[in-house]
Amino acid sequence: MNSGPPSCLCSLAFIMLIYLVSLSGLALGEDFRGEDSHAGGGPDLAIASVYGNLELGRPSSIFVVLENRAVRATDENDMDLRREAARSISAQLISSDDRIRILSRPQYGGLLEGGANTTLQLTALAEGIALGLYPLELRCNFSWLSGVTATGSETAPSLFFEYAAASQDIPLQIEVVMGPRVEIEVQDEWLNYVAPGKESLLRLTLTNRGDEPARDLELQVRPLPPIMMVESAWVQASLPPGESAEARLSLFAEENAAVIYVGQRISSAWIYLAGAALAGILLLSAWLVLEKIRRSRRRFRIVKS
Repeated sequence: MNSGPPSCLCSLAFIMLIYLVSLSGLALGEDFRGEDSHAGGGPDLAIASVYGNLELGRPSSIFVVLENRAVRATDENDMDLRREAARSISAQLISSDDRIRILSRPQYGGLLEGGANTTLQLTALAEGIALGLYPLELRCNFSWLSGVTATGSETAPSLFFEYAAASQDIPLQIEVVMGPRVEIEVQDEWLNYVAPGKESLLRLTLTNRGDEPARDLELQVRPLPPIMMVESAWVQASLPPGESAEARLSLFAEENAAVIYVGQRISSAWIYLAGAALAGILLLSAWLVLEKIRRSRRRFRIVKS
């Protein structure tokens, strides 16, 4: 006795019964369209938070947390259609100021259900602009389920899903900062020489002249002949604005090399000025000596009567 076909028909009938029960609130030919309210209606996108700043003159990344504040429907007759979900999200940063150039392409956020959020990374460049806060916009293009239409008979209904395209501009503010600016100075530059064939110590002072902390600061030095090797394993976790740190480097030079000066060299202009000043001092000294000799001769001159 074969019980396969009747059992399959019973299962199919049971599934259809459950489906018809779920459509108890859906009249044939009725159109379920999204209402103005976000409770079971369309998406409600907003910016939850923004991380990062724009460093003046440098491409910088900011991170925008985009969330969907629409309330997810809890009606049992809604069949979990997720009308509040924003689908195929494309977000682009917009700047009305030509001095802030947007470098990143549109970022894709995918599907964002009600109550969910996603993080977008956007890149921009600020040049020739004063430090401070500047308004930008995040333009979000997406689609959402705007309506469901049921047609046909009760035993064989057909559902038609309608999706609407939408665009939403969300304002935000970005701060333009100077960022970390690390300057390096040589300590005791007149005493910094590298002895041939020996280990020498070079002391440096690193100062953060910017308005943001320099994090994960690492100093790397590439040696050039006749310096053979530089031990530059100097790392500092953070250097706050206005603060300085001392770095010590070990240098090794070739044995047959001459004494190497590693401080700041004196420019030729200063050499010429120093030479001119020295010549002027010598000329002035010579003139004073001659004047003194002339006065002494006049004092001892003999007048005949």
